[in-house]
Amino acid sequence: PLSSLSDRELAVRQKLKDDFTHYAPRCLRIRPKDPRLGNVPFALNKAQLYAHEKLEEQRTKTGKVRALFLKGRQQGLSTYIGGRFYHRVTHSKGLRCFILTHEQEATNNLFGMVERYHDNCPDLVRPHTGASNAKELYFDLLDSGYAVGTAGSKAVGRSQTVQLFHGSEVAFWPNAPAHFAGVVQAVPDLPGTEIILESTANGVGGEFHERWQQAESGIGDYEAIFIPWFWQDEYRR
Repeated sequence: PLSSLSDRELAVRQKLKDDFTHYAPRCLRIRPKDPRLGNVPFALNKAQLYAHEKLEEQRTKTGKVRALFLKGRQQGLSTYIGGRFYHRVTHSKGLRCFILTHEQEATNNLFGMVERYHDNCPDLVRPHTGASNAKELYFDLLDSGYAVGTAGSKAVGRSQTVQLFHGSEVAFWPNAPAHFAGVVQAVPDLPGTEIILESTANGVGGEFHERWQQAESGIGDYEAIFIPWFWQDEYRR
């Protein structure tokens, strides 16, 4: 309970709650591209810092987040969004996050990343776990949690009550129109809610491309955010 914490611990905890860029390298651990290193602290790279800056600008301006990211491969955007949502879900009451990916392997990978965050989170900010399985992580004392799904079934996620939604590799979703009409629309248009849709390119046409064009034209609530591939040092060669 908070009443048992010292003034210093309360100040530390408040700083971790208020500032994700302060929280991430201190409380989150990730699997690096070089597996020999084991789990390492999550220090945001250039692409992740840019994404955070753009989302926080929008959240401050509108009270919510509606974003489309066009990205290169292996730039850490899904890692950032997973960390951002884990931070929010574990510091708020009644928040539910849903992740929808294009294929089962990606679903397993993203949920495994969140489980790694939770397993390695310091006790000071690690919430009590009420349920944990291959598709859900529930924090009972907060009534908050994570769930994941794969974009195969048209009905996946439709019955969820969601405030934070991460759509991964949206340009490759099967049944994309049904998912946009279902689970994406299930997020209420309220302050504090976030819908973040990201993808590598998949040619002209389709739901992601159409919505990207709309966002670039200033139509609707979504902001189009481009992450250049050449920001990653390992791609420059």
